[in-house]
Amino acid sequence: MAMENEEMTVGSETNLYEIGYLLSPLVPIEEVASAIDKTFRMPIESLGGEVASQLMPFLRPLAYAVVKSVGSKRSSYKDAYFGAMRFDLKADQVEALNKMIEKSELVLRYILIRLPKNADRVITTGYRKPVIRREHSLEKIIKDEVVAEKGEINEEQIDKEIEGLLEEKVVA
Repeated sequence: MAMENEEMTVGSETNLYEIGYLLSPLVPIEEVASAIDKTFRMPIESLGGEVASQLMPFLRPLAYAVVKSVGSKRSSYKDAYFGAMRFDLKADQVEALNKMIEKSELVLRYILIRLPKNADRVITTGYRKPVIRREHSLEKIIKDEVVAEKGEINEEQIDKEIEGLLEEKVVA
């Protein structure tokens, strides 16, 4: 009996989820927001969920063509609207949400994941650290070696060291 109560509470507690999706590029740009509401927001709210944040979709080229079958017709898409949404929903309602989304002809692909308890409720766009360019040129390496050996260097010494290294590579 205690085990049944535990399962019921686990199924009835809300979790934070994120859904990332590709929406058909055939949707006019003016109607994308209403398509998102009909396809994602309304089903989530009808199941007792609450939308926490949303990344508004933007049209982007796809790495490969995505094929979507609707009825007996197969369509291939090279572009799609990419967007994401974070929301709270009871765990036992996730399967119902999946079924609602799968019925939509506008959704090309989607992924639905449960986020950890400590996850941020706001979606942030991907931030990449700037690339740090390091100077690993042959000239710098030789300069450092010569400075370490002799103290001061000049361009003639660098040229001689480079020629010596090049001759060693040609012979080897």
